[in-house]
Amino acid sequence: MESSTKIQNAFTVQLPLHYSKIFFFKNMDENSGAKYSYSIVPITANDKQTVANFLKKFFFRDEPLNVAIQLLEEIDSATKLEKYCIGYLKYGMTFMAVSQAGDIMGVILNNIMHRNEEEEEEEDDEDDNCNDNLKFKEIVVLLDKIKKEADVFEQYPNVNRILEIKIVTVNEAYRGQGVCKALVDKTKDYALKMGCQMIYVECTSHFSAKAVERLGFQCIYSLAYTDYVNEQGEMVFKTQSPHRYAKVYVLPL
Repeated sequence: MESSTKIQNAFTVQLPLHYSKIFFFKNMDENSGAKYSYSIVPITANDKQTVANFLKKFFFRDEPLNVAIQLLEEIDSATKLEKYCIGYLKYGMTFMAVSQAGDIMGVILNNIMHRNEEEEEEEDDEDDNCNDNLKFKEIVVLLDKIKKEADVFEQYPNVNRILEIKIVTVNEAYRGQGVCKALVDKTKDYALKMGCQMIYVECTSHFSAKAVERLGFQCIYSLAYTDYVNEQGEMVFKTQSPHRYAKVYVLPL
């Protein structure tokens, strides 16, 4: 692991004074005794490149599907993945945890789903325009299968508006400090303000699944990676242990 100083210097943002009033937390690292104070603030257009760099370091390299197919070794796929993630920043419903020094500690990217409405345009564009030979396409196809088979609106006929967590990731130097919970709590407050009746998240990682379970989310769908095979009967995603399932979780509001 790189030193926290190097990590912090790579992902520093300018934090307006009024942002410190939004959400403010103090946590202690049980191992080192270090205290961390941070705010949960909206991600703005000015943060685009900094957040993109943060995702490359703490999400792209660790996400089990990316690792399984070595996605980052294919430049075009890595570019598609970055474009896909950054596309969600413009909706005004994404947040980050920022230390008092302005260092990004974690980010959460969200989207809103409506009954009887098609996927967001950006997701459709990725699916339609993505070269079938790209590794990123393999992930798009799997996620589309998961969403269709989970069929959350069919399972919950009285729910019409859902906030979907697309990505949540935390700087490894600050994991275990409640940053993920704080980001989800902020998202929950935003969802209620926007009239959403539920929060939805697809977990391709064992660790993200366990994290949302601790926050009270309920599993409504599960797919073993060993059961997801190509036409030759071969596993498409040979994920490393303990990542054995893709799961869908919901939190009714």
